[in-house]
Amino acid sequence: MIYSIGIDLIETDRVKKALEKWGDSFADKILTPEEKKIFDTKEIKAPFLAGRFACKEAVIKALGEFLTERIPFRQIEILNDPYGKPLVRLDNAILEKIPGKKIMISLTHERTMASAVAILTGD
Repeated sequence: MIYSIGIDLIETDRVKKALEKWGDSFADKILTPEEKKIFDTKEIKAPFLAGRFACKEAVIKALGEFLTERIPFRQIEILNDPYGKPLVRLDNAILEKIPGKKIMISLTHERTMASAVAILTGD
């Protein structure tokens, strides 16, 4: 059963400008330590960060009715399986609010944009 869907779209240039202005402190507000390790290996960082930002926004939108307040981006972790498929890991505090449910995600990049979709599913 699908409970809800979230979607987000962001211009990569907005993220690039934020990185230029605030540097790694901007990335640190969005990325978990594990995501930050991957970010640090990227030669061009803005597309990666834009994708993670869009994906986390989509997840927050999909979780909407199950949350009582906005959750920090760092309680959501987006990693990839060995084949490159993005996977979401949620903080235990969030998982407790959605027992028996899971989130499926997809994200995409193109030259100037990053977009993501999150689907909350369950029994």
